[in-house]
Amino acid sequence: MSMGGPGDHWYTDMFTWERPAFGEPTDSLIREIRHLGGDSLLQDGQPLAHRLWELWPQWGRVDERALSRLAVDLVPIRDELRQDSQARGWDAGGAE
Repeated sequence: MSMGGPGDHWYTDMFTWERPAFGEPTDSLIREIRHLGGDSLLQDGQPLAHRLWELWPQWGRVDERALSRLAVDLVPIRDELRQDSQARGWDAGGAE
């Protein structure tokens, strides 16, 4: 049973414990998506969150090709959120 500590979930590893989860550039893209208002996309029950859970290297397996594809797929999500924030007049700046 998870206790909410480091290593229990990729989301809390990244945003509560400030630990790397997937490696770069994926971690930075996920942080940007969250910063740009895409946190709901990262919540359990969402397709992207399910994909992240399945690919999380904490499970003892690392599929470098799948992680590379994930990073490529995250770029347009980040870009769309950035464009939307700019269109609404919000200066998102860089990721936190």
